[in-house]
Amino acid sequence: MFGTNISGKEGVIRIEEIGATIGVFSGWRLDREMKGEEKYANTFRFNGTLKYINPSLFDDEDYAPVVLITTGRDRRAKKLNQYRLELGEGSTKTLNGRSLLMTGVTLCPLVD
Repeated sequence: MFGTNISGKEGVIRIEEIGATIGVFSGWRLDREMKGEEKYANTFRFNGTLKYINPSLFDDEDYAPVVLITTGRDRRAKKLNQYRLELGEGSTKTLNGRSLLMTGVTLCPLVD
């Protein structure tokens, strides 16, 4: 997939249950988390800056916000490389103003 980190500008936060985009990123960075001596863990730390966010819907326990990012374009397949960020056991998600920090994130490719 990629090395220890990657950054980008395209991404959104959606609530699929109501079909709403509740956040739009102006930039983000993914850093591979280190687990002891393991050089390349399968989890990441995500740090994103939002140009728009609806904090009320983001924090609403009735909904599950989904973070989607685009890492670039696959020229051979003529499509965008898009991923859903998933939180696992022991993961954290913190929204502070227009900054979103998530730890323990795994990447799930979106398939057309």
